[in-house]
Amino acid sequence: MATRPAEELSPEENLALLTQAVWEQMGGHTDQCPPDKIPTFRQLDDLINTTAWGDEARTEFFHRWSIVEAMTDRTFEVSSFAQLTHAAWEEAKKTVSDIKHPLAPLIHAWHSGPIEVLPVRDANGNLRGDTIMPRISMRDSGAQTDRLYLTPAHIGMDADGSQIALPGLGDSNTTSRIPLLPVGLYDLGVEAGEARGGRGAAPIPARMLVKLAAAPSAFVRHGERFVTYKITLSDLRDALWPPERLDGSQRRQRSTRYIWPHIINGIKIINHEARIPILDPKTGYGYYHHLVRINENFGRVDLDMPIGVVLDIPPEVEGGVRLPGRLDMWGAESAPAYRSLIGLSFLWHEPGRTHAPVKGKWLRKKSLDPYDPLTDDDVIALAYPSSVKTNRRELARRAWGALETLEEHGELQIDDRRILPPPQS
Repeated sequence: MATRPAEELSPEENLALLTQAVWEQMGGHTDQCPPDKIPTFRQLDDLINTTAWGDEARTEFFHRWSIVEAMTDRTFEVSSFAQLTHAAWEEAKKTVSDIKHPLAPLIHAWHSGPIEVLPVRDANGNLRGDTIMPRISMRDSGAQTDRLYLTPAHIGMDADGSQIALPGLGDSNTTSRIPLLPVGLYDLGVEAGEARGGRGAAPIPARMLVKLAAAPSAFVRHGERFVTYKITLSDLRDALWPPERLDGSQRRQRSTRYIWPHIINGIKIINHEARIPILDPKTGYGYYHHLVRINENFGRVDLDMPIGVVLDIPPEVEGGVRLPGRLDMWGAESAPAYRSLIGLSFLWHEPGRTHAPVKGKWLRKKSLDPYDPLTDDDVIALAYPSSVKTNRRELARRAWGALETLEEHGELQIDDRRILPPPQS
């Protein structure tokens, strides 16, 4: 192919030559680019439109494209935007021989993109409800365990003038053993001034984030950290509007027209706002990280449509916790119970404390000793971590009520003020 003049090559052959050059120059390789590392124009179109990965590459692409586009007014008969870009570059280089190819940064991003894996499904093909959620940013709490690194403390003002004390501000959040997710993740999609921590369902973007972070569980715990996988709109519908309620009754199945506005809003919120704080254990400094990104380049919207997800597990995050099998149901019916179950899942899995290795497996310790009694502030932190209510007695009453409801449904055991895992776990 390389012995023929460039003008005699097909667009695909020219793309292969460009890919080889990027493989060598930007990737530092000296060998032949593997065939599976040569993208198609359509795949580059997807990378241009997706928010899943390659932000810097897309920024550089559009910068280069604006220069190339301004240098030619020719029209081209092509079937993709990436192919148009290549054709315009070929025309522009007749005037400026050293003009940079706009597709080069995208091809480099393609080479360094996530590895595709499969989400974990049960025997019926549904996304499993009891998969593993990663331990997001742990740090030594000085209390015989690690807990989640909480977002830096500051005060925000709601539209109604109420103050919101975010984690890390009060002494209770600083010293508590309750390992909470960052409050911003619980309240994804909740606008300033809106009610927080009510009795209804947890916010859809928050539940989507938890579900998507847990979907490829085997690869979170072992192997690759930067992975992509595909689910369907039907998967999200069944997770956010479970077919069965906690009381065993059947929920009315929602139409695509009903669920899609909620789903697309959740996707945009996750892509733009779902940041987690990470603490560098070596330097002690923190930074923000996007755990999940979702491809927004959709075709026809129906229940079978594929939705691409990229999960980027930071190197500081190891292992994970098993989530309750009915977490989706609780999320659809009770935000306080949903948040409590997530926090308790972390609290119940403290290797060496609540769990001990036996013949290579982690087994829950049966005695009460590892499970400390919880204070009212602890249970408020579990059930209502972002509440702005000042009546702590009322919040504690409601939080204990949520835990008692979970006990009635077999999700946990209450022994005085100790909250124990369910007997079968």
